[in-house]
Amino acid sequence: MSSPQNESQALGDLAARQLANATKTVPQLSTITPRWLLHLLSWVPVEAGIYRVNRVINPERVAIKAEAGAGTDGPLPETYVDYETSPREYTLRTISTLLDIHTRVSDLYSSPHDQIAQQLRLTIETIKERQEFELVNSPEYGLLAQATPGQTIRTLAGAPTPDDLDALITKVWKTPSFS
Repeated sequence: MSSPQNESQALGDLAARQLANATKTVPQLSTITPRWLLHLLSWVPVEAGIYRVNRVINPERVAIKAEAGAGTDGPLPETYVDYETSPREYTLRTISTLLDIHTRVSDLYSSPHDQIAQQLRLTIETIKERQEFELVNSPEYGLLAQATPGQTIRTLAGAPTPDDLDALITKVWKTPSFS
């Protein structure tokens, strides 16, 4: 027989946890990064799905001659600025997906977090990740593909090193940053 001293007279931790509610976080996706790039770029509404960049031909030859003062009877100076006849156009592309949630899952398992809302949030965040990836890496319109030679640095040898990063920092040290 067991002695009265060995028997516990109180509810133990393991048994009590069976009736306790656990505090749960919303689902966390490790591939989601902060949205700083999308906030720093200026956005232009594109009405027809095509963004055309009209540029001036030979900007160094543009000479605007203007005279100050009213009442001069002489002829006015003439000038004009010529444009490219075939400007570059960017056609917008869509990023889309299909989110599938069974009603039994959303009905049975939506406490404490709404399953539909969380699935939708994670899907939207993943789409925004893809949008940022395309803004930086797309060969058609990405920031890396559009960099002029003056905005690039050459590595000392092979893959970028900390010294290469120092060269990049010194290149932009005196220029204004984003505000």
